[in-house]
Amino acid sequence: MTGRQEISLVRRTTALLLLAVAPVVACSGANPAEVRRDATAFPIVAHWTATSLPIAPATVTGALTFDQHLGYHADVTFSVSGPPNGAFQWRIFKRDCSVNVAAVNNTAATGLVLFATTQSYPDVTLDASGKATVMSQIAGWLDSLTPYSVRIRPTATTTFTGVNPAACGNLRYAPVK
Repeated sequence: MTGRQEISLVRRTTALLLLAVAPVVACSGANPAEVRRDATAFPIVAHWTATSLPIAPATVTGALTFDQHLGYHADVTFSVSGPPNGAFQWRIFKRDCSVNVAAVNNTAATGLVLFATTQSYPDVTLDASGKATVMSQIAGWLDSLTPYSVRIRPTATTTFTGVNPAACGNLRYAPVK
């Protein structure tokens, strides 16, 4: 055998050994796939709150809690008070309540940008006493250095850009200790 044939034989042998051992390693229980459904597996890392105050002539108000978890998601509770049997939409937007113009696009440096998708925000229908609470799980991560606001408007079929809301409140960040 020549040196070239020996190297070729070694390469083939090594490749065959790797192919034979790979299924055994892949099926070992040393590194099982894991699905985490337990809330303690995703601890809360930040707590955000906001109180939405009415903008005249509206009378609707809201109180938001946003518990941000590891794992890129949040549990959100939004309690709304207003006219009995009223129906409202709510959204969290990047920028505070002083901004009242829609952003040109999602990367614009100015203007309101929707946080998450519209499907993340269920509509709120108030009961006969004028109160309701909705809960939602929202995929996403709020940046503690960015201002956010929660805005409410009467339910409509048009896209809610955050402009001219019935109520608005700035989110306040608090790290979890």
